[in-house]
Amino acid sequence: MTARLDVLVGIDLGTTETKALVIGADGTPLGFAGRRTTWTRYPDGRSETTGDALLADVVAAAGAALVDAGRNAGTPVVPRGVGIAGFAESGVVLDPSGSPVTPVIAWFDQRGDAELAALDPAFRTEFPRRTGLPVGPQWTFGKLLWMRAEGLPLPPGSRWLNVPEYIAHALGAEQVTEPSLASRTGLLDQSTGRPWPEPLALLDADPDSFLPPLVPAGRPAGRVKAAAAPALAGAVLTVVGHDHPVAALGVGAVGPHDLLNSSGTADVVLRSVPAGLTDDQREELVGRGIEAGRHVIEGRSALIGGLRGGLVLRRVLALLGADDPAGRARLDHAWTPNLHTGATVLGARPSDDAVTVRVGDTATPDALWAAALAHVGEVTGGLLDAMAEVVGAPRAAVAAGGWTRLRSVRAAKRRLLPELRFSDLAEPGAFGAALCAGYAASGCPGELLDFAEPLRRTALAASGRPDDQHEGVAL
Repeated sequence: MTARLDVLVGIDLGTTETKALVIGADGTPLGFAGRRTTWTRYPDGRSETTGDALLADVVAAAGAALVDAGRNAGTPVVPRGVGIAGFAESGVVLDPSGSPVTPVIAWFDQRGDAELAALDPAFRTEFPRRTGLPVGPQWTFGKLLWMRAEGLPLPPGSRWLNVPEYIAHALGAEQVTEPSLASRTGLLDQSTGRPWPEPLALLDADPDSFLPPLVPAGRPAGRVKAAAAPALAGAVLTVVGHDHPVAALGVGAVGPHDLLNSSGTADVVLRSVPAGLTDDQREELVGRGIEAGRHVIEGRSALIGGLRGGLVLRRVLALLGADDPAGRARLDHAWTPNLHTGATVLGARPSDDAVTVRVGDTATPDALWAAALAHVGEVTGGLLDAMAEVVGAPRAAVAAGGWTRLRSVRAAKRRLLPELRFSDLAEPGAFGAALCAGYAASGCPGELLDFAEPLRRTALAASGRPDDQHEGVAL
């Protein structure tokens, strides 16, 4: 009889790509696959998709990753757990029969902006204090206001599922809400951890049922049905949550005062802090450009500050004709901290709508690259300072993502955080989801962090390069 290997599957449903990672029960990476995430984009700027399209993306990526794992392991593999993480704010409304009745509006779609602007000023003032979010169309609440204005009824029995929650439900899970995803809806009162009645009343939604019960990341929510995904049939399902804190779990930056700087296509600074922020603290953080919500780790809050750092660096490389390995390598090795004389680069702040480059007579390509790094560092430093002024300085910091493979990027980041550690763990979001899948499939033994740590060490050892030892310029 052919031996079969038990494996765990982590899904990271991203805006650009849906990724599936297969690991062994001990954490050894075995297989990976990615599929471009399905969107329909319209000339007027609207972007949307459907729950079924996203489900097909997940099933295709997971199936390909399992094939890759079986080939690499040299034996058939059997998925025992599936963890699903991904982007937040987007999702579907289910009618009382459980059928989706809305498209999945992209989180960056601006629908709802006009409806939010028309709200009572007192509610708009209270919104960041209760939700930890600024008033804006990114959050679920704005999208739902637009849907209501378009005539969508939300009768008793209607429910909202964020995208990872819907995918899990379509595969066979119960309808649940994961706290880090609920934090991005604008419908959760952070001070109570329960649905906030005021925005639900504005939507004419049932405050007791519109959001399903809260179930923390790593807790079992059901099993995959064979009809939904034959390759995953029988595996325990868990909704892992918002991709950024899941990535922090993946690299181990989840201590009560840890920081993660994810430096890839999305450039994010995420602080893990003990739960229990006050309304005043949330208001102050939001006023400084930082969002405050629930972490995927129970007992933690997550502070998130975003910047357009990756966009700035990529556009400057393209401008210099250096968006190839050889060009990046030359700029990377020529960089020094004080090289940016004669050049200025702007555009990394979230409010910026373009990358601006100014060059003087003495500017060189090397100086322009140094100026880009200096600007990204300045914006990142502003976020770090704003967080520290409200919740104190971090005690440990980890950076991950494609840009950290560049020597110049690592050195520039260490000027901000001298003790910064760099993680070479591949696909930290999908890996964090796989860790939660293993925890759920094992019956949730002990604490999630205690369960995850030995698997993380095995994964790093299998990479052949422990944290902070990677080199190279391939992005």
